[in-house]
Amino acid sequence: MDARRIRERKAQNRLDSNCIPGLPVDGDPRELRTPISAFGGVVQEVLAELTVERSPFFETVRAQWKSLFPDLPAAPGRLEGGKLFLYVRTSGRLFALRPKLTQIKRVLAQLPGAPKKFTLHLEIRAVK
Repeated sequence: MDARRIRERKAQNRLDSNCIPGLPVDGDPRELRTPISAFGGVVQEVLAELTVERSPFFETVRAQWKSLFPDLPAAPGRLEGGKLFLYVRTSGRLFALRPKLTQIKRVLAQLPGAPKKFTLHLEIRAVK
């Protein structure tokens, strides 16, 4: 027998020893399978996505965004714990905006009510 057939026979034996006869076989190794989430955890994640931290600074950013950055393919998404998330549509736009983040932050830091320390983060989402 050649080496390929020996490997295939060993693989089939391993598969047969780990499967229950008559049930479908999941070919993915266990470490690659996605964990099953409990319904309560999914609901908490959805609610966390829907809640947005309200602050005068964030409301100012949202109101003045188009006038400050008319040609920028991004939109303010949310403010969480000093992190301002900007939403973009595609990964190409995300990579194009990365070099401009310091300039954007400099402009936003001059707005009234701007916190002394905040960071900008880009996230791929649908932008209105």
